[in-house]
Amino acid sequence: LPGRLTPLGVQRMRDVGAFVRERYIEGFHWKKQDEPGPKGFLQADYQTHPEDWDFVAREGYRQQRSMAAISLGIFPNEPVPITVEPRLTDPVLGGPAPACGSRTAKMIVDWHKDKGAKMLSDHWDVAAAFENICQVNLTGNPVNAKPGGPNPHAWIGDISDSLDSAFACGVELPQEITPELHDQLTRLAFALQEGSHYDDPKGAIMFAGAFPKVLLSNFEAWTVQNNTAKRPKKAPRIRMYSCSRELMYGLEHLFGWETTIPNQPTGRVTSGTTFIWELHLESDLLEPSRYGLVVRSYWWTPGMQHPRKLQEHVALTTFRKSYEDYVSLHGGTWEEICDFEHFNPAHNHHEDSGFVNPSTVPEDHADENSASDAPKLSGQSTSEPSEPQVGSKNETDEGELVPSSGQPPATNSAALIEPSYPAPRSSSSHAAVWVIAGLVALGVVGAVMYRRRQSQSSYRRI
Repeated sequence: LPGRLTPLGVQRMRDVGAFVRERYIEGFHWKKQDEPGPKGFLQADYQTHPEDWDFVAREGYRQQRSMAAISLGIFPNEPVPITVEPRLTDPVLGGPAPACGSRTAKMIVDWHKDKGAKMLSDHWDVAAAFENICQVNLTGNPVNAKPGGPNPHAWIGDISDSLDSAFACGVELPQEITPELHDQLTRLAFALQEGSHYDDPKGAIMFAGAFPKVLLSNFEAWTVQNNTAKRPKKAPRIRMYSCSRELMYGLEHLFGWETTIPNQPTGRVTSGTTFIWELHLESDLLEPSRYGLVVRSYWWTPGMQHPRKLQEHVALTTFRKSYEDYVSLHGGTWEEICDFEHFNPAHNHHEDSGFVNPSTVPEDHADENSASDAPKLSGQSTSEPSEPQVGSKNETDEGELVPSSGQPPATNSAALIEPSYPAPRSSSSHAAVWVIAGLVALGVVGAVMYRRRQSQSSYRRI
């Protein structure tokens, strides 16, 4: 059924969870070759260590059921709570942010009427074949645009998605659909989606929404004091998110990343594809006594043994700068592009200039008569000393999939904490902290933190 998970889709989500469990609970991929058995970083049961985990899903049948399946892959016999933010107030996993919905809808429809119609015309042999097979009229590149919907789809794209699902589930297909024709349809539909959503550089900003800021703030909440990383108070060791592919494509365009899944167009993600971010505490090669935080970014998809790089390792400050440079060059943040100040989430539309979104009002300008004794945000993170926990790691693995830590900011995207330590110019591998975050198409995001002691094979969980 449209919008539903197939049995294969459920299994792929469980595979994501099994991968997380295998690597970070059982520690299978982390053990050294001369060790008799693996040792994991996280505890094997949720019941006694719920503070280590946070599961977050975008509102929606597929996303919520995907996260449920992922959690079952990690904890086969334990139910876990899943946090869901209402879609109309979720700029983090909304893909796009709700305030951007009317703008993205117009951008997509206008592109399909002009450039999309020409692209379809240039590949009419493919469109004509599926006109005959599906008994539909594709003349003019028709678009399925729901009133008020933020993400219109070209009909040819819906046909491609349906064919992918049928093929994956072993449905007998008409003889006219050859492997070559299937591949041509996939590439045409993906090119139409990429063009309509991201030809305008602002599209990447709107579809990525607040997620980059959440990722950065989660990482920046970790502080470095005396060459030791301090964990934010009450922060989970691993956070996992389920989302839709448009958010992941937005991140690809925003940061210049590419996935290379076999038999797929470059950049295309499939069900279960996961983006992973690790935060490492590493020493500077030129000044070994100085430590800083470095971000390592990877991607993984079911069937792969190890994640692959999305980009080279960079200092956390450089990672932030790459985001800020893009939004500065292409019109500003999603809040600025989409006029978040005048967006009314209660009605899901923009009001006149007299209305001000309460989420955009600074705390020091709040109504003095409002009843609230809660302390105001100071912009500082609370840290607690590290707790010892022994584990092991296979240093030959280039990439690690783990979910993200830190508490996400409120939906009004509060100011992010800037690290007070200098960024390392280059890093050595003899001392590292991993705080990892991952993002999956209908899949995952999260984070975990470890610190390896110098010249030892053991790790101390922070």
